[in-house]
Amino acid sequence: MKRLMLAALALLFAGSGLAADPERPESRPESFSAVAPLQLKPGEALQRLALPWSVLQASRSSGLADVRIFDAEGRAVPQAWALPVTASEQQRDVALPVFAWPESGATGSTDGAPVRLQLSSEGRLLSLQLPAARAPAPTADGRARQWLLDLSALQGLKDERALALQFDWPSSAKGLARAVQIERSDDGQQWSASGQGLLLELPAANPPRIDRIEWASSAPLPRYLRLRFDDPIALKSAQLLLSRRLVTTTPLQQQSLRFEPVAGEPAQWQLDLQGRIAPQALALQLPEGNQLLRLRLEQRNAESEAWRPVAHFVAWRMQRGGVDGRSPAQPLAAEPARYWRLVAEAPTALQGQALPALWQWQPPQLVLLAQGQGSSGFRLAVGRSGLASASVSTLAGLMPGYRPGDEYKLPEASLGALQAQAEPGLQQRLADPDPATRRRWALWAVLIAAVAGLAWMARGLLGQLGKPPRAPGGE
Repeated sequence: MKRLMLAALALLFAGSGLAADPERPESRPESFSAVAPLQLKPGEALQRLALPWSVLQASRSSGLADVRIFDAEGRAVPQAWALPVTASEQQRDVALPVFAWPESGATGSTDGAPVRLQLSSEGRLLSLQLPAARAPAPTADGRARQWLLDLSALQGLKDERALALQFDWPSSAKGLARAVQIERSDDGQQWSASGQGLLLELPAANPPRIDRIEWASSAPLPRYLRLRFDDPIALKSAQLLLSRRLVTTTPLQQQSLRFEPVAGEPAQWQLDLQGRIAPQALALQLPEGNQLLRLRLEQRNAESEAWRPVAHFVAWRMQRGGVDGRSPAQPLAAEPARYWRLVAEAPTALQGQALPALWQWQPPQLVLLAQGQGSSGFRLAVGRSGLASASVSTLAGLMPGYRPGDEYKLPEASLGALQAQAEPGLQQRLADPDPATRRRWALWAVLIAAVAGLAWMARGLLGQLGKPPRAPGGE
């Protein structure tokens, strides 16, 4: 009996040790829950693939570890993740000369009178002047309804683009809300519409400000900008935020979503992304009317986890001077997560209503080597829980002479619709032609047999221990 016990224990430890060896990732597309056809560019060995929203939602392993590319023969191809693009742009602020637009008469307008621009020998704006017969009326506290910004020093920029205008004005305990129409001109005489926005300051101690207007035009920078406010304002300064692209990257994408109200919680909204996805920015699409919400954004990956705070911000929508203004997208720096929650930090009239939102995100980029002679029959597979990171190559190992940003210069493959497929059952797994898969199942069978044998012998031993000892000389 002792020998049988020792043999069973040896078999158990051997089987468990073999079965506990690090299991390599599944090596066939049939073992994943979804696949999609991949169309490659003919004649290109290295290609880049931007993963769409549906693939991120279908992933079941942390860090997209279950994303695989297979060729027409069902063999996994070498792949590597592109580097993050967070450092791909360099930004700088440029202070713009600011001039109050001269106004004449009690109405505070130019009454059609031409405004003359006095320039320096270098072409920089020195002052704005009305004709002598129409001297400008003074403004109280340096306030004016119209302001001119001089962008002449930024003419001819080729590798930079405008992102936003940012303003500063004297603080007031009463707060401030000013709608503004923006016009552009290259000569200071002929003006055309260029955008609109809203400047906002809440009447509170250390109030948050909405002092930024996103730049909406893709045309070259004009020589001048004119700001037309609905009420006078004293502008202290104006800055233009410029960005220079360091490497070629893909633009952010937007996904329309809805934060649903939480039952029994009047000031909470939740969102289930069905997958772990990181936001770059979030823009709430508030309903019509004057709305202002102080919000806290939180995240978690499972319903059993506690909520983790991500950001505090103010979302608003207001009508001023006939302009329907909205808060800009809130930039976010957060880890990928599945569940998200918005919590209002002050009472709101929007309780019980869904909050539509635009989720701005950066698609993960995968670099792959198209092995073989053809470019057809390739597939992406995703959806396998518990997988560790695949044995993928590094970019330096996959791309000879690699330099940061080279992956974004590769031709981009296109992905077809993701198709769900039934995961293999026990019979299909046992019939898997992959020798490694059959070996793993054989090891598990040995382990199960060892446990069953040990249990049978332990049962017999316990039965013998439970018998009363024989009396000396008894039958």
